[in-house]
Amino acid sequence: MTTYEIGIIGAGTMGSAAAFHLAKRGHRVITFEQFQVVHDFGSHSGRTRIIRHAYHESPDYVPLVLRADELWLELEKIHGQTLLIRTGGLDMGPAGCSFVRGALEACKVHHLPYEHLKAGEIMKRWPAFRIPENWEACYNAQAGFLIVDRCIQAHIQGARAKGASVCEGERVLSFEDQGTQVQIRTDRDIYTVGRLIVCAGSWTSRLLKNLGLPLVVRRKTMAWFRPRNPADFVPEKFPIFITESEEGAIYGLPLYDHPGVKMANHYGGIPTHPDQVDRTFQETDVTEVKNFARKYLPGLTEEILEGKICLYTLTPDEHFIIDFYPDKSHIVIAAGFSGHGFKFAPVVGEILADLIIEGKTRYSIGKFRISRFF
Repeated sequence: MTTYEIGIIGAGTMGSAAAFHLAKRGHRVITFEQFQVVHDFGSHSGRTRIIRHAYHESPDYVPLVLRADELWLELEKIHGQTLLIRTGGLDMGPAGCSFVRGALEACKVHHLPYEHLKAGEIMKRWPAFRIPENWEACYNAQAGFLIVDRCIQAHIQGARAKGASVCEGERVLSFEDQGTQVQIRTDRDIYTVGRLIVCAGSWTSRLLKNLGLPLVVRRKTMAWFRPRNPADFVPEKFPIFITESEEGAIYGLPLYDHPGVKMANHYGGIPTHPDQVDRTFQETDVTEVKNFARKYLPGLTEEILEGKICLYTLTPDEHFIIDFYPDKSHIVIAAGFSGHGFKFAPVVGEILADLIIEGKTRYSIGKFRISRFF
């Protein structure tokens, strides 16, 4: 039986960041990953993820994403590779829709630079779009995308460089709180840790079944569409976007390390179990996305070059869970990132390190308490 100061279940998006921040502070950490670091079985597959500051979901997220942005840039310097590419970003849809209203409110509350654009202005600046006259957008120039594999690898490499142990291909079967320590049982061994962070993604409900957290896992799909003229969709000419439309909450990113333009529908998805997911992509999985492209992005063909499956683990209100296990100050839970969490990884890692070591954090995380569900 091996003893460590802090254990982390899950070395994906949030677990890798927590390991990095704890190891950087000098703590002895062990992290368990049932697959390999960076994989296609959870929520971070798909090469890229959007980062945006004009957060239509709630202005409460803005201070967190601003800090995450700073930390991504710091990690770039440590890692020596680009992690974040800025393209500008459009929250877009019919006049008065919630996405645009919410993004504008977030900008105004936090004094973010933005432009409130009408349809004609959008199409003049970005000719790839052909949108209805009654559409509008909130544009923020700081938005862009993150390179997923590099981001996770940078956190893991940084953690290992500071002495963290990362156990890949080792599945945690259960853990048991023993009062002053926690025993972790894996498919290989038994470990003892003084404190524990659980950030197991779509497998959280299995490990925390006694809590009955209202988490739903959904199968999500994304597709890469062939452009007629690739030069029209490079990051310098085509921004990230998210729309509120008849087809759904369709979002897209410019070309990067792939000949196709990546798009997906943030809404929908079939409820599933993470160990029983149908991972075969069908073109019918992205019918709404294809319809959106046909109507509003005539520079894209209907040819799908690639499709991928990922998982959303959603809470009922689609806000995160970042909190202590009820009545246990030495166990912290991070879960339910609901398809919009990746951009926050480094600040979530910082928060988790704060909570597990100091029992508190300077960041405002009241929105993410477990008690809101019970």
